[in-house]
Amino acid sequence: MTPTSNQQTYTDLLIQYQPKPIKTEQEYNRALTAVERMMSGELTEAETALFELLVLLIENYEECHCSMGESKPVATLESLMHEFDVQLTSLVGVFGSVEIVREVVNGQRKVSQSQAESLAKFFNDHYSGLSLTALDFGE
Repeated sequence: MTPTSNQQTYTDLLIQYQPKPIKTEQEYNRALTAVERMMSGELTEAETALFELLVLLIENYEECHCSMGESKPVATLESLMHEFDVQLTSLVGVFGSVEIVREVVNGQRKVSQSQAESLAKFFNDHYSGLSLTALDFGE
């Protein structure tokens, strides 16, 4: 059986995208574009596997090249907010007010354990393919 364009095998996707460790900003932007395209619809099992691989490669590049002295939880939150175009007001249910969200994003306030759990649930529920845990937002 020949896979259709909607049902590509994982091998087909690897050949098409040719994922590898990201070393340049151009490769980084290419990977971000691919991930953003994949987020616009339902993913097959093969596409989900590729999506997860690309996200790992992006995260690895960001850890090495994009760190600006921020704590990892703040960087993770900011990255997700940017990637998914999440506004401060969208996180009021997690933190209680826009002011608290702003303080967390600015590094003036730490994320509590319950807030970390709520953040993971928020992003996992709203954006398929993510498997965040409270550890991604806690210190």
